[in-house]
Amino acid sequence: MSFSLGEIEARIRELLANGLTGNSQDFHAWIRMDTLRKFREEPSFSPDWVPKILDELVTSGEAAKSKLDPREYTLSAESSLRKKTSKNEEYLLLGRTEFQPMQYVRSRMESFLRANGIDEDMIVDLTIGSIEAVENAVKYGDGGNVEVAYTIEKSGIFKIRLVNNLRELNIEEDIERGKFSSTATLMRGMMVMQKLFDKMDLEILEDKRQALFMAEKILPK
Repeated sequence: MSFSLGEIEARIRELLANGLTGNSQDFHAWIRMDTLRKFREEPSFSPDWVPKILDELVTSGEAAKSKLDPREYTLSAESSLRKKTSKNEEYLLLGRTEFQPMQYVRSRMESFLRANGIDEDMIVDLTIGSIEAVENAVKYGDGGNVEVAYTIEKSGIFKIRLVNNLRELNIEEDIERGKFSSTATLMRGMMVMQKLFDKMDLEILEDKRQALFMAEKILPK
């Protein structure tokens, strides 16, 4: 599937509008991921187009360089691409590290939480806990779709839900590679998530060969 320069720019604009922040390699990976997920085909385009388009969007005022890392691009405060604030988000991504899924969720969730007026300390806690869950979905998943959904309810509770397909496990091989403890009873990061969320549940749906993760956090008033 061959893309034109204009089509790549449209996809970058959409990523920025959804709150994505990352370097040019991240945006390149996310365009590949989204295309492969939707059309089951790798897109064909020059990777040099991505930084060129991002720099042009910075010049036009639609994007800006991140204050924390000048190599990263984010939506500018004055951008016409900015979407109306929502209380919930739901999307699919591919659970493969080459597509930078952790950075995808982290930056999109941070943008969502800031837009909803959540203080920075709480944003840090929620994103750390959520990214641990995403990392587990990638590590133990089959590389296919990961469903991500989170919401801020009227009651002031943040809820997140992840669903991923499970791959066949080779326990002995994974222990050697450091993916499991010797007891193989807890997934990495579970204790961190238990400390950061008020409620948490991980359910293995045997009939569907899926993992369902749900967590809640009461937000300060």
